[in-house]
Amino acid sequence: MCFKRSLILKTQGEIMFENKKKLKYILVDLKTRGAILFLLTALVLSGAAGCSLFNGKTTGPEEDPAVVEETETPKEEEISGDLITTITLWDCLDPRERMALMESRDSFVSSFRDINIETRHFRSQEELQDQFEAASLAGAGPEIILLDLDGVQRLAPSNVTKEIVDEVDYALILEGLREISSYNNKNYIVPFRSYDFLTFYYNKDFVENPPSDFEEVLEYAQNIAGSGDFEEGTYGFILNESEADWIIPFIGGYNGWIIDYSTNSLTLDSQATQSTLEFLDHAYTQSLILEAGMEYGEINELFKNGSAHMIIDYYTAAEEYIEAGVNIGLSEIPRVWGGTRYPTPMISGLGFMINTNTYGVELEAVRDFIDFMLTEEIQLAWNGSTSTLPVLESIDESGEMAKNIILKAAYEQAKICRGKPYEQILMVIRNAISDNVDSLLAGDILPADAALKIQEDAIRLRSGTLPLEKSSEPEQEIQ
Repeated sequence: MCFKRSLILKTQGEIMFENKKKLKYILVDLKTRGAILFLLTALVLSGAAGCSLFNGKTTGPEEDPAVVEETETPKEEEISGDLITTITLWDCLDPRERMALMESRDSFVSSFRDINIETRHFRSQEELQDQFEAASLAGAGPEIILLDLDGVQRLAPSNVTKEIVDEVDYALILEGLREISSYNNKNYIVPFRSYDFLTFYYNKDFVENPPSDFEEVLEYAQNIAGSGDFEEGTYGFILNESEADWIIPFIGGYNGWIIDYSTNSLTLDSQATQSTLEFLDHAYTQSLILEAGMEYGEINELFKNGSAHMIIDYYTAAEEYIEAGVNIGLSEIPRVWGGTRYPTPMISGLGFMINTNTYGVELEAVRDFIDFMLTEEIQLAWNGSTSTLPVLESIDESGEMAKNIILKAAYEQAKICRGKPYEQILMVIRNAISDNVDSLLAGDILPADAALKIQEDAIRLRSGTLPLEKSSEPEQEIQ
């Protein structure tokens, strides 16, 4: 998909980036012109000597036509091969993202004529990580890799990647992505794109404005159920309570979370978890406002045909709903029931890691490439050609982002997401939450007891003393 470039306000970082690029070319240009002048001087002296020997004459430099021609009509010099720095990048991207990467790479090397980037594509992140780790430990491998942010937990312990110190200002990056960029309180990856998070959908044919909190959500759902104006099987709101990923955001909304990122310790036995379970107990068991037991696919179809007016789903589902003819609106998931904070869905992303064996001019080339990929121009270009979103906190201030209402709303949600823990620990969290929510809604356990048991079960699952009984993956992932 072609991206139409538009004029946007330059940030201070972009101005510094352009000045750095101009300075580099001034130095390269001076080096190249110096070499040319040296050769011309040698030719002039050689010509003068020849004339003296055979003709008895000398010709001054001011009369040399070659020098006059070079001064009057300078030509663009090609950079010598020995002045070009070549770096290698490995990736495991999906086709759309892979194509966008190649376009960005070509744009970069056309701007930085002294840098060349070779690429290699892997079919899976696991394959990339295995080969990169082996190569780096042997003192080789690519200078840079592009992969999912959970690669930090796999590669950083092996000491095969550099700590990120000066490559990026993390204060400019989405908070949720900052949380999963480190290992042992040191950063090892530069976030590049964000994706894989839930947001709130509403059908604008029925709901003019999104509700501000879950009191309004439940009130609307209750009114639809009792109005008699809709066919049987019409729902004001459906929550996919059978999947833990739809429950976890509410724990954040009640000012808690599922993990301590600095230690990777579980933090599920909290008042926030108990409050989340009390909300579910109220909505499903006590007030009977919401209906339990629906799977993702069923909820998806109900929203498509207008039988569900509001749902929570991944932002990447927007394209599917639009194609189905749904007049969708997106917003942040409304504030939690009985509270003042917004739920915090989990978010993941793509990022760059640097080989620990990268030094000197290759390291400078890698830094130039990362700077280039984090400019607003590239961040916006990827919006139109991929299913990913920017990582910069201020990107939506540009006119291009504001024009796309759906994209802007999704990015507002991304700003209040929390980092998605790495898969091994998330698997046990999902399983512990799902099992105990089932027990809660069945009336077999109270919210306070369920919160404690979720923590205990997760610890046992993590240690291997309790077997996993359910699939740990939600049905819907990034498309």
